[in-house]
Amino acid sequence: MERYLIILLLLIASHGVSAQRISRQYNNVSMAQALKELNHLQNRYTVNFIYNDLEDFRVTTNIKNKNVPDAIEQLIGFYPIRMTRRGDVIMVECTHKTRQHLTGKVIDETGLPVPYANVLLLSVADSSAISGGVTNESGIFVVPFEPSKVIARISYVGYKPVYRTFSTEQAGIIQLQPDALKLKEVTIKTSRPLYKHTCGGMSINVENSLLSKLGTAMDVLGQLPRVTTNGDNVQVFAKGTPLIYVNNRRISDMKELTELKSDNIKSVEVITSPGAQYDAQVQSVIRIKTIRRQADGLSFRNDTRIEYNGQWTGSEATKFTYRTKHWELFNNLTWMNYKDQEKNYLCSQIHTSGEDIETHQHIRYEGNHNILSENIGASYLINDSNTIGGAYRYYTDYHMDGSVDNNQDIYKNGTLEGTIAQKGDVEVRVPARHQADLYYVGRLGKLSIDFNASYMSIGTKERHAQSEHSNEFPNREVHSTGNQHSNLWAGKLVLSHPLWGGNIYWGTELSSTNSRGDFNNKEQIVAASETNIKERYHALFTEYTHSFGNFTLNTGLRYEHVTSEYYSFGVKQDDASKHYCNLFPSFSLSWNHEKWSFQLNYSNKIHRPSYRSLRNFIQYNNRYAYEGGNPELHPEQIHNVEINGIYRWLSLSIGYKYYKDVMFWSHKLYNNQAISFSSTYNYDHSENFYATLTASPKFGIYQPTAEINYIQQHFHAPLDNGTLVKNSPCFAISLRNQFALSNTFIARVDFRACTKIYDGFQISNGWARMNLALRKTFYNNRLIFILSADDIFKSEREQWTLHGYGTILDKDCYNYSRAISLTVTYNFNTKRSKYKGTGAGNEEKSRL
Repeated sequence: MERYLIILLLLIASHGVSAQRISRQYNNVSMAQALKELNHLQNRYTVNFIYNDLEDFRVTTNIKNKNVPDAIEQLIGFYPIRMTRRGDVIMVECTHKTRQHLTGKVIDETGLPVPYANVLLLSVADSSAISGGVTNESGIFVVPFEPSKVIARISYVGYKPVYRTFSTEQAGIIQLQPDALKLKEVTIKTSRPLYKHTCGGMSINVENSLLSKLGTAMDVLGQLPRVTTNGDNVQVFAKGTPLIYVNNRRISDMKELTELKSDNIKSVEVITSPGAQYDAQVQSVIRIKTIRRQADGLSFRNDTRIEYNGQWTGSEATKFTYRTKHWELFNNLTWMNYKDQEKNYLCSQIHTSGEDIETHQHIRYEGNHNILSENIGASYLINDSNTIGGAYRYYTDYHMDGSVDNNQDIYKNGTLEGTIAQKGDVEVRVPARHQADLYYVGRLGKLSIDFNASYMSIGTKERHAQSEHSNEFPNREVHSTGNQHSNLWAGKLVLSHPLWGGNIYWGTELSSTNSRGDFNNKEQIVAASETNIKERYHALFTEYTHSFGNFTLNTGLRYEHVTSEYYSFGVKQDDASKHYCNLFPSFSLSWNHEKWSFQLNYSNKIHRPSYRSLRNFIQYNNRYAYEGGNPELHPEQIHNVEINGIYRWLSLSIGYKYYKDVMFWSHKLYNNQAISFSSTYNYDHSENFYATLTASPKFGIYQPTAEINYIQQHFHAPLDNGTLVKNSPCFAISLRNQFALSNTFIARVDFRACTKIYDGFQISNGWARMNLALRKTFYNNRLIFILSADDIFKSEREQWTLHGYGTILDKDCYNYSRAISLTVTYNFNTKRSKYKGTGAGNEEKSRL
């Protein structure tokens, strides 16, 4: 560890190159802060200004490969600000130094900001012009004035002018109404992009769209290109489960996405080709940025939700925040009750050399969860460039009980042998899950520092008790217990510095994990197990980003060293212990010009099995079906090439993935007996081709998003009947319809459908689903009602066939997806969090 830190310090000390051309993006930051940053990013020019004079002016712009004077001119735009230059000294000052600045925001009829709208201040006495200005790209204007009262005229082509009288500096939000202007039968309209490319993915503007009014962050994610949600599960098409960050802080519990509300979100980045800064297991990342709030003091938000899907469930979430100029203290407390319900039909076919067994099961399962979660933390803003903070999260599923009612018909060689009635109880406890995070984010000169440290402790206890009664077979009682406990320590350091007109990032990440588990069957029908996995992980990475003209280049390299020691009943198992050293390159090249944008990405990733999958345990399901872990599993290597394109409201992604040592869930015979054993196994390789086309046009109050996805695997494995696994294409479509009926009333109708999916040995049947949501706000968004109905026609079912060696399993399951819910939210002085920690060992946390 010391060796790597010395290397990093030497790199910092020896690095003296400074960039003289600037590429930066600013989103609604103060002019003073932007100028301060430009002064730090280079060493040729000295930028002088009076901070207080320029603090009120907000800037939103994207500077690409410009020298410092040109960059400052772009920042100034139409503001009443003047730049003068004497040699290498630049002076920036407000040309209208007044005690008052009229500040406000201009939006259109749908709530989107209006850039470059004219704001003219007139005298109340004679309507003569006093001063004027123009809104920036976020619709914000700042216009100096002297009189105690002024008349503001706000105008924009295609909209009716608005006249307002103000005697204060705060103009608030001013909404324009359309006034179509026709010139020789041509109607002038304006449009602003919803999507734009970022490094390795796409950024979606939430604040300035109807997405901000959907309800929660989980609702927003379900509306984004390539992203699907189902309950607490979030998936990125062709890229699996993403890491999700909120303001650079990695979330560890998907329930947090229901705590974050959509009207607090500024933008979301969906990164489908993560760079070297992320763990090599990460194939996709979602980064949520919230809106910057200025107000201090106490804020409070309470959300109450009730849902009915055959049974009543609900949740209560309360968030308190106290904020001063430097400090922020917060506490989130959430209680939740939800039900697991399934109606299952399973058909299992087992073929041995001596007999064929076929079972038909009708299973009814009900589970009840009671969850308590508390997240408390603090952050301290040392100065404009440095902040520290920490958070502690406590989580417990303190009451989870389930019951199974199962009838199983057993056929042998085509003849009914008998019926088994199976009843069981399941008890799962998560007694306490602890997670602590510390962070420091700051800047020393031109060197940026991002340090995070994390600790996590999680344990689960399971108890299964079931009885089997039959007139034809011996009765059987089965009692089993399972326990697992894991600890994780992790740290991550990321440094960045301007270099050759771009930015270079480098750093290290460390983690240490212990995962212990045991499984016991009282009747000894299956063998007991006791495992302990100790894994040490170390990574070094570097990444470079540079913009030149319309192009942006990002390239990176990550080195990972992993040592895993596997113990069974206290004895180290050399054949199951692993040691890995790997290099993971990544590459991204983007081109942007006006309404067009293209991007080429390549990444090399790895997928390591979960600790549960590596445990040497056997779980009893019934007398003909077991499942368990596989200590001999190897990670799968993944090579991915992806091309993305955007034109206005159209986006297209095309990709190819190659998996080496691919991991698939499958069935085999247990010790050559007429028992199916399910586990995860390695196979030589597999390939995937995929594509996504998304369209998000706007027709007045109607704003739809249509998406079509294509995916097709190429996996070759012979089955028992001599045929190969099928590789037919799969198509999924979605049509998300949003209607802005008024400023306070929004309706949403979503439709999704999918054809058959071929994934490894599993073939899943197609499905369809339709959802409806209504959102109504009162008292300037202080009180919000959201009424939702999911899977209205009860058309979504889990139906699949899993082929194996000597076994075939068919499943038809209804998960009670049809539900209706009501969410009531009350806001008081809500604010955005200052917390900037990202956490460490993030991908390792998901394996616990």
